[in-house]
Amino acid sequence: MVVIVLKRLILGMNFHIKLTSLALVLVGLIACKDDDQSSNVPFIKFLNTNKKIMKQGDLNQDSLWLSFSFEDGDGDLGFGSSSGNQDIFLIDKRTDQLQDAFKIPDLPDAGGKPISGNASILIFTTCCLFPNNIPPCSNPVQFPNDSLRYELYIKDRAGHESNHVISDWIVLSCQ
Repeated sequence: MVVIVLKRLILGMNFHIKLTSLALVLVGLIACKDDDQSSNVPFIKFLNTNKKIMKQGDLNQDSLWLSFSFEDGDGDLGFGSSSGNQDIFLIDKRTDQLQDAFKIPDLPDAGGKPISGNASILIFTTCCLFPNNIPPCSNPVQFPNDSLRYELYIKDRAGHESNHVISDWIVLSCQ
């Protein structure tokens, strides 16, 4: 295919156009070169949540699913069910505090090869936060709703921390 493209470039062009076209083709071939060298640092991408509104609560009264995709160049995600280590971290952006941490389920050994896929975590509701020292999880009429976003990241067994992603806005019904 490269030979055909080069022959077409050479036929019927003046020298400067031929040289410029050849350089562009070579740059394109180099840029499109297969690169088996995936990053050993995990990469994630926020996909969606299954709903945009939750009722506030402090004892799992409501929940939503947050979905994300992941890639890891050396396939070392998940500590395994026998480990106490957690590897998915969820931060409430209203407070920038860790809200919850999760474990990646047992994954087949990737043998050092890249892995990728999609994952979903079940997030239980949290309390509405209010100004003026109004207690969280109360339901003052002047504040019927709160809103929040979640920040999510993962870590692999080598301790590499992925990029951080931010969810869409989620409305908390405070009533």
